[in-house]
Amino acid sequence: MTLTSLTLDNAVVYDCETFPNVFTLAMEMLNQDVSSVWEISHYRDDRAALFQWFEYLRQTQTPMIGFFSEKFDYPLIHWIFHNPNCTVEQIYEQSRRLASNFQGFGGTVWERDRFTPQIDLFKIHHFDNKAKTTSLKALQFNMRSPTVVDSPVEFGTMMTSEQVDRDVIPYNKHDVKETKRFAHYSLPAIEFRIGLIGQLGNHPLEVLNYNDTKIGEKMLEKRLGDEVCFDRSSGRKEKRQSPRYRIALGEIIFPYIRFNNPEFQRVLDFMRAQVLTPEDLEDPDAPIKTKGVFKGVIAHVGGLDFVFGTGGMHASVEKRRFIASHDWPIRDIDVEGLYPNIAIVNSLAPEHLGQTFMAEYRKIPDERKTHKKGTYQNAALKLAANGAWGKSNSKFSVFYDPKYAMTVPINGQLMICMLAEWLLTVPTIQLIQVNTDGITYRIHRDHMDAAKAIEKQWEAFTCLKLEDADYARMFIRDVNNYIAEPVTPAGQNEPPKYKLKGAYWHPDPFDYAESISKASPPCWYKDLGNIVSIRAANAAMLHGIDPEAYIRAHSDPFDFMCRVKVERGSNLYLGGQPIQGTTRYYVARSGSPMTKVSPPKGEIGAFKRANKISDQDFNRVMAEIGPGVWDERIHTKNKSKYEMVTTAIEAGWKIAECNDARNFRFDNVDYSYYLNEAKKLIIS
Repeated sequence: MTLTSLTLDNAVVYDCETFPNVFTLAMEMLNQDVSSVWEISHYRDDRAALFQWFEYLRQTQTPMIGFFSEKFDYPLIHWIFHNPNCTVEQIYEQSRRLASNFQGFGGTVWERDRFTPQIDLFKIHHFDNKAKTTSLKALQFNMRSPTVVDSPVEFGTMMTSEQVDRDVIPYNKHDVKETKRFAHYSLPAIEFRIGLIGQLGNHPLEVLNYNDTKIGEKMLEKRLGDEVCFDRSSGRKEKRQSPRYRIALGEIIFPYIRFNNPEFQRVLDFMRAQVLTPEDLEDPDAPIKTKGVFKGVIAHVGGLDFVFGTGGMHASVEKRRFIASHDWPIRDIDVEGLYPNIAIVNSLAPEHLGQTFMAEYRKIPDERKTHKKGTYQNAALKLAANGAWGKSNSKFSVFYDPKYAMTVPINGQLMICMLAEWLLTVPTIQLIQVNTDGITYRIHRDHMDAAKAIEKQWEAFTCLKLEDADYARMFIRDVNNYIAEPVTPAGQNEPPKYKLKGAYWHPDPFDYAESISKASPPCWYKDLGNIVSIRAANAAMLHGIDPEAYIRAHSDPFDFMCRVKVERGSNLYLGGQPIQGTTRYYVARSGSPMTKVSPPKGEIGAFKRANKISDQDFNRVMAEIGPGVWDERIHTKNKSKYEMVTTAIEAGWKIAECNDARNFRFDNVDYSYYLNEAKKLIIS
């Protein structure tokens, strides 16, 4: 097979289940209704047929698609493939070793060593990022699957033959079907990566499992070349990096940034005086922290509180409605490609990459324009433009330079503040919201030309370019949660495409899955529960529809469904009865209370540790007094003890479980709950 001949025509989707005396592997073809299950257990041994299938995959280089498969499922079957005489007990022990290594890289089999190409949907969607981590069960909810199914038996359980047939195999098949469903939703992302085969990474097929940020990083890394990015002087290939243990903000703030407004000037003086250092100065190798370093830095300007941080700035009115008129338009401006262009126009680079980086980075925007939107070349170059800064604070990247990582957002927010200050000199202007890359304001039409002239001056001064839009209406809760209705051009009869942000965003009812995939960023990782209340609130604000009438007339049961997911070690109960840890439900007239029971942070029955007590002090005193003894130096004053923590889910309301969507009943819906939630969102 050549690199360019990889296709998904015969791709298979698969998943493994392991227990002390049972191993099963289920598969289904991606594009056909063909499926198989193999079992190795005390009750049957399908390894002869399984190994024939493995050999077929190897010879044909058929892609295998899984979920969290790169660290678990594939390393396990790779081990089985190379240990054909293994026992089921040995398979289980290998699975436990892999499971204990999820936080590391011990389970990964390098691409060059795999017997057939692997595609891990978990990796592609960057669910290995802590902020986006998502289970297949949570995806079943977001995909609106007919059933949401957790394992019916505890892992580590010795299985009877009846349990294998009744519980394990059906569960294994269900996970494969749900992975296949998500694979179809992920086809554009998979095909994009197939188009990049051979262009990135040390092995041609590594790109199949890169997330978007890593694609951008590797694209730019390749353009710079190994000699620039790596050092071989020690005899090993080592990343060139610029670790920092001290960053003086006064040295990175651009000298041309200045203010007349005393509040902005106070913040600028404060920032210039700050020096970022490691949080733990006892560790000389500790990197500096570049997030949340200074908090509570606020400037009151133009009627708004500008809140600053090392990662960005924001300011906004709260719970306000704005309606544009002929005399009072609403204008939105934001900087085109803020972070990449700040670096380009100010000749910024990770220090160790220097002029070579600058020269190559400047080419990307113009080169991207030579490729049509929608092509993988255009998309890859966009990722490359954003990848440099995105990886500049990762100690695993060749772009690692925290000083560069700080220079871009610190100056970006200050330059936007300069624009806000200049605009505030124009009569009648009212700032609605400001964030790190843009401003929304209302102004009297007589002064619009003056405001646009200032925007041009700012563009000339900063060498950045502004994009603009006019809004007919805005409903804004805060800077991250709002609805903006664009002005409809004269002669256009199509309905406006509303800009929905934060709490007001919901998937398109006519193209549900695609709207999730095309959101910026794609939001499969979000909790997409109780959509009906969001739709009702939006309909009330935008179209004047009574929210109760909307909710009672709504006919999509999935829009009423909610999701709860408890962390490992916690348990979920409905009416006192245990239920699965990821559960789909609706708020019902006839139902039961739902609770989560979680273990405490300390040993049950032990005295609670007081706040701000270091591990060193706590352990020293405990060594003196021994277990079970209260001491005022380390324990809470009220002598409280650790106990199981019970938390109500939808406190005060009754719950009906609907993991099987057929259990949903409109005649049992408690419409008052959904109306109450909608009213919380409505801005009148």
